[in-house]
Amino acid sequence: MQSNKKQQWFIALDGGGTRTRAAICNASGRIAAMSVGDATNPLSRPWEAVESTIRELVRDVIDQAGIENALVSALYLGLAGADRPEIKDRLREAFTDEWGERLLLDNDAVSALYAGTWGGPGIVLIGGTGSIAYTVTADEQRQRTGGWGYLIGDEGSGFDIGRRAAAAVMQAADGRGKPTALTDLYLAHFGVNRPEELIARIYGGINPRKELADTSTLVEKAAGLGDEVSTQLIAHAADDLVELASASLRKVGSPLPVVLAGGLLTADTMLRREVLRRAWFAVKIPTVAPVIGALVAAMRRTGRHIDAEIASRLEQSGTVRKKE
Repeated sequence: MQSNKKQQWFIALDGGGTRTRAAICNASGRIAAMSVGDATNPLSRPWEAVESTIRELVRDVIDQAGIENALVSALYLGLAGADRPEIKDRLREAFTDEWGERLLLDNDAVSALYAGTWGGPGIVLIGGTGSIAYTVTADEQRQRTGGWGYLIGDEGSGFDIGRRAAAAVMQAADGRGKPTALTDLYLAHFGVNRPEELIARIYGGINPRKELADTSTLVEKAAGLGDEVSTQLIAHAADDLVELASASLRKVGSPLPVVLAGGLLTADTMLRREVLRRAWFAVKIPTVAPVIGALVAAMRRTGRHIDAEIASRLEQSGTVRKKE
């Protein structure tokens, strides 16, 4: 017969502006189910859609695990913006009746951090569509650096790289900038024949921010071919990201590890290599997905210590579930 400890389960969601991952594990760290759904960023999707996606994912992992809701010790929602008071209020209003004190809320940056520190203090440097450095100190103090959105922030992000690259293409067409291999790549990517035609395609897109962020892969490709303009764009982005981490370290005044997160920094990109080359601080590259970091956060928030055995079981079972 299982002990009460073994019967306790933890559900965690890691939600951002592109997709949301959910996972459920028991008290020993064995992940029984994982699921993927739409974005759950309340700042970029209608609230009704966000709430519906969260409910679907929670129900899916519970059903896959074959357990009763009453056996779940914590539902941890690590969502973009979930540390903002107005977002917290909406989440609590929607889920407190069902989950009560078992409902735990936090920013998705904490999930990404704990994927590298297993619940320890540190700074997570996120380079994806946007960018931010987020710090959790040993005494649980939180600080953020950057991440102020694409209009006034997000330096070094995919959007920032894509926007600068598009500008370089237009400046080259004007005769104001150096010729660049990006011109042919952008024309082919957007399906047009002349740089002037890019304007309508970029400004008229359904989601110009994401579409420009996606073109950061073109900059990586051109830089790999030796394109000088692209190489400079990558270097500029690396400088910006390292400065985000450096400013965070100056604020806390102690040598915390910096965990890399986000699509541009978890993959072996030229940008990541340039960041690593410039980094004067200790860097950690996570071996597990942020949703497992969210499970770590859920267990810690309920008083559980993440020892080496639990961490190993989370990593191994999470890898198996990801392949299924």
